[in-house]
Amino acid sequence: MRNMREGIRAILHLDLDAFYASIEQRDHPEYRGKPVIVGGSPDRRGVVATASYEARKYGVHSAMPSRTAYRLCPEAIFLPARFEVYRAVSQQIMTIFRQQTALVEPLSLDEAYLDVTGTVRNLEEAARLAKDTKRQIWEQTKLTASAGVSYCKFLAKIASDAHKPDGVTVISQEEAPAFLEALPIEKFFGVGKVTAAKLRELGIQTGADLKHLGEERLRDLFSKHGGQLYVMPVAWTTGRWNRYASANRWAKK
Repeated sequence: MRNMREGIRAILHLDLDAFYASIEQRDHPEYRGKPVIVGGSPDRRGVVATASYEARKYGVHSAMPSRTAYRLCPEAIFLPARFEVYRAVSQQIMTIFRQQTALVEPLSLDEAYLDVTGTVRNLEEAARLAKDTKRQIWEQTKLTASAGVSYCKFLAKIASDAHKPDGVTVISQEEAPAFLEALPIEKFFGVGKVTAAKLRELGIQTGADLKHLGEERLRDLFSKHGGQLYVMPVAWTTGRWNRYASANRWAKK
């Protein structure tokens, strides 16, 4: 893998796996290997904050009503959130991140972007740094994290979600076009449930489908947002990358 060219950056996105639930399983060995749901009680109008991977197998996910989660997984262990503990662990993790680079952008208690352009020569070295950071997180907190490595924030974040839990995924400039064309539309930033449903009604399943539909048609359907939807999967396959990067905060940094 060649050295970083001028103007090309190396961005890591590190995301702790099922953060709240993993802390509860760490601190309570009896919960390990069992479906754990952190959030409100199903007896009230509670909401799922985080579900362990054992619970996710039943279709439980964050922001789901706790009553729905209970119907899907009645054997789940429901626990109230302990935010003072989660914040303390988050401080440990952010300290580890800042030992790798001064350019850290936290997104929440359990995830952040790290700009390591000045530390590495290429994305291969960036991937090794991501693995070393994950190792330090495990040694100091006994928690796993997933990492995405790419040349912009948009792709680094998508990459970190590609092989969860405990994975590392690299997306280079050469790999980006094929990766984005194969990406399900729900994975694109700014595509929520309503937009995804409307696109799927039109037979739009992937980034390639967005590209083939065309910018004019997408603008007719979604106005300005349609133009953004078109640019995302094609920005890396045409000469529009620089224009998109300067206009979009997710790709800019």
